[in-house]
Amino acid sequence: IDLDLQGTSDCIMGSGFGCEAKPAAKGANTKDDVKDNVEEVDMGAYGPHVDAEDSDIDDFENIEKAESFMDQQGRQAPDEFEDDEFDDEDGGGENYEEKAPVDEEEKGWMAVKPFIGALVAPSDAPANNAELPEEDLKVDWVYGYRGHDCYNNLVYDSKGRAVYPMANFVIAYDVKAHSQQQFQGHNDDVVCLAQHPNNKDLIASGQVATITLSGRSKNPYICVTDVGSGSIIKLPACHKRAVRCLAFSPDGKYLASVGADNNNSIIIWDWENKKQMAEVKGDVNKIICIAWSPKEKNMLVTTGVKHVFFWYWNGSKVINRKRGLSSSVGIVTYFGHKFDSNGDVLCACKNGALIKYSSSSRKPKKLADNHNGAMFALEVLDDGGVVTGGKDGYVHVLDSNLKKKWSIRLPTYIRSLHTNGTNLLVGNKKGEVYVLPLSGVESPPEPIIRGHYEGEVWALHILQDDSFLSAGEDNLVFEWDIKSHKPTKMGKVSYAKKVPKRRRRYGVSTTSKFHPIKCARAVAASPDKKHIALGRNDGKIAILDAKTMKPVTTVNLNSKSKRKVRNQLGNWIEAMDYSPCGKFLAVGTHGMTVCICEVEKEYKCAKALKSHNSVITHLDWSADSKHIRSTDKGYELLFFDIDHGDLTKSKQNPHATALKDLEWATNHCVLSWPTQCVWDTDMDGSDVNAVDILNKKLVATGDDHGNVNLFRYPVLEETNKQRRVTGHSAHVTSVRFTKDGKYLISTGGGDKSIIQWRLV
Repeated sequence: IDLDLQGTSDCIMGSGFGCEAKPAAKGANTKDDVKDNVEEVDMGAYGPHVDAEDSDIDDFENIEKAESFMDQQGRQAPDEFEDDEFDDEDGGGENYEEKAPVDEEEKGWMAVKPFIGALVAPSDAPANNAELPEEDLKVDWVYGYRGHDCYNNLVYDSKGRAVYPMANFVIAYDVKAHSQQQFQGHNDDVVCLAQHPNNKDLIASGQVATITLSGRSKNPYICVTDVGSGSIIKLPACHKRAVRCLAFSPDGKYLASVGADNNNSIIIWDWENKKQMAEVKGDVNKIICIAWSPKEKNMLVTTGVKHVFFWYWNGSKVINRKRGLSSSVGIVTYFGHKFDSNGDVLCACKNGALIKYSSSSRKPKKLADNHNGAMFALEVLDDGGVVTGGKDGYVHVLDSNLKKKWSIRLPTYIRSLHTNGTNLLVGNKKGEVYVLPLSGVESPPEPIIRGHYEGEVWALHILQDDSFLSAGEDNLVFEWDIKSHKPTKMGKVSYAKKVPKRRRRYGVSTTSKFHPIKCARAVAASPDKKHIALGRNDGKIAILDAKTMKPVTTVNLNSKSKRKVRNQLGNWIEAMDYSPCGKFLAVGTHGMTVCICEVEKEYKCAKALKSHNSVITHLDWSADSKHIRSTDKGYELLFFDIDHGDLTKSKQNPHATALKDLEWATNHCVLSWPTQCVWDTDMDGSDVNAVDILNKKLVATGDDHGNVNLFRYPVLEETNKQRRVTGHSAHVTSVRFTKDGKYLISTGGGDKSIIQWRLV
C-alpha cells in the first residue's frame, strides 16, 4: 500500500486498499492545476540535502538496496545466508518453462482472483492453446553502459571493439560498423571487467549477488569470456555480495578478484582450471582497484578507501600484506591505480592529485594536482605519458614528463579510460561512452553510446514509425531509432533549475538522486505527433513539444487525488496514454484516480474518475476512444464510459459483459481476459509488471524475476507453456511490441537497460 505513514492522520482506511480523505486543511494547495512552462516548486516540501562523508564513493545499487531490505525485514545480511551450491542452472537448455500444477491452498492470490468478475470472453473467443509459441526472442540490441556506480570497466578488444558491461551482458561494440555482440554468462548485474595481458579478447567479468524475491542470496561469480570465439568459462561462486574488481597476472595465468564482503576478501585463481589458489582478508575499508606488478613476481597492489596495500603471494596459499606509507600525502582514498614502466604505482586520488608509490620503499610522492575534485580514472600510455579523468569532467593527456598536452571537458564524472594506442575510450557516470583521438580534440564529439543512468527505467512508448520513447528517473527523455539503435532526440523531464538537492523520503520508492520533478515513470506521444506527455514522480504531467523536446506546459493532478498525502506530492504517475482520436490524455495516478485531460484546453483535467480503491498501474483506451479500462494494485479491473460531449458525465461502467467485444487500441492492462494466467504458480499478482499483445497471436510479459516471457494468445490456463528469456538483472518494468511486429522492447527497472528483442 503506497501510503505516506507520516500522513496517516489525514486518511481513514476503508475497504480494500482505499482511504477516505478528510477535507483539505486551511492553507492546503489550492493553486490552479494548469501551470506555465516555468515551474513553481514548493521548496519547503522537501528536506535538506546532507552529503555523506564519502559521497564520491559509490557502491553498487544492488548491495545498498539488498542491505536496506534486510535491515527493514530484520534479517541477516546477504552474505550471511546459506548459499546454494554453485551450478549451471542459469546457462544452457531450452528457454521455456512448463508451469507445474500445485495444490489449491498453495496458489495464494491466484486461488482468489479478485478481478475474475470483470473477465468476460469475447463472442469470437479463440480456444486456449497451451503449447509453446512458434516464435522465440533473440537479443538484437542492448542500450546503455553501466558507468553510474562502477570504475575501469571499459576496454578495447583485438578487433578495436569497445567492450563494456550492461545488465547481465558483456557487450562488444564495433564503432565503425555500428554492430553489437552480446555475451551472457551472468545472471545479474556485471559490474567489473579485466583484460588478459596477452590476449585482448579474453575478458574477465564479475557480477553482484542475486537476491531472490524471498530474500535469499546466491553468491556472485566470475566469467572469463573470449569475445572472439564466444566461449565462456564460469568460475565457482566464492565471493559474497559482489565481485568488486579483477586483475590478470602479467603472464595471464592467474586472476585476482576482490569481493564485497565485510573483509573485502581477495582470491587468486588458476582460472583456466577453475581452481582457487589462495584467499586472504583484504581490509574493512572498501577495495576499489587491484593490479599485479609487471616487474616484481607475484606482487599485487590494492587501492581504495583510505589505503594502499602491497600484497606478496608465495605461489601457494600464503599472501602477506604491507601497507603503503602515508608520510607527506596523508591517509586518503584512491579510486584506481596503474603501474608505470619502472614498476612504481600511479594512484588516482580523491583530492584530484596524481600520487606515485615506490614499489620498493612503498613511499608516496605527489606528482601533479590535475583535477578539481576526485580523480576517478587513469591510464598509462606506451610512451610513458598518462591520461587522467576526474569528477570535474576533464580528461587530461600528459606527456612522459607529466606536462599537459591537451585537455577536454565532458558533461560529467569520468569513470573509465582505456587506449589502444591510437584512440581513447572514455566512459562517464551518465552512461555515455566517447572515442577521443590520442592526438587531441578541440571539442567533445557525440558519444558512441548513451542510455539511462539514475534510479529506475519504467517509461516506454512505441511510436508509429520505427522508433520508441523512453524516460527515466535521471531527468532524461530519449527518442530511439529501432533500426540504427541510436537516439534521434533527447530532452529533459523537467527544465526547472531551482530545486532542492534531496527529496524527503516518502512517495515513490527509488534509488534516484534526482528530485521527483525530474523523474518520470510514464511517457506517451499524441497521435498527431505534436506532443510528448510525461508522468512524473511529483504527481504532475509535463508536456513537451515532440519536435524540439522543449516544455509546453505542466499540469498538477495531485489535487484530483482520492488518496491524500502530505503536501500532495506523493501521487506519482506510472500509467498514461492518449485516446486514439487525440483529444484526450488519460492519466492513472497513485492518488487512485484516472484523470481525463483535454488536449485542446491546455490539458486541464475535466474529469477525475475515482472508482478505484488502490493506486492505478495500467490503463487502455478502446479503439473508438469511448471507453477506458484500468487496473490497480488491489487487483481491480474497471471499465469507464467516456462522454465526448460532456466529460464530466463520464463514469464507471460496471457491466463488463456489455463491453466484451470492444476492440482495444492497446493491451497494457495486466489483468484482462486473454492474460488471466500469465503468472507462475508461485507468484502473486504484483510479480508481473507489464503485458503486451501482438495481433491476437502472442502475449509478452515482464516480471519481477528479470524475465521476459512469450505465450500463445490467449493465456487461459495455468499450464500454458512459455518461452522465457533473460537479460535484465532487475524487475522488468515494461514490454512493448513494435508496430511492425518484428521486435519487442523491454526496460529493466534497477539495471537501467533497454533491450531490443528480435522475434524469430
